[in-house]
Amino acid sequence: MPLSPNSEVVRRPHPLEAAIGDTQVLLDVEQGLYFGLNAVASSIWQRLEQPIRVGDLCHSLMAEYEGEEARIEAEVFAFLAQLEAQNLIDIRA
Repeated sequence: MPLSPNSEVVRRPHPLEAAIGDTQVLLDVEQGLYFGLNAVASSIWQRLEQPIRVGDLCHSLMAEYEGEEARIEAEVFAFLAQLEAQNLIDIRA
């Protein structure tokens, strides 16, 4: 499903996760894959625990991190697309 600022996203419950310093590690036992998330990606992952609109997610990140609005939005959309491709999140219209 295509992402838009009005799309609602939520993480799926199946990946196991652990914090290792500033890094979050996800283990998807179903796929036999693991993912390392940097501090910003970990922050996004934590926000996806409950359903959240993509636009609201971007605005909360803009309040926390410095950067141009367009760049933050582009990077959030790219990261969410990666999570979707790995079947780690659900996207609702």
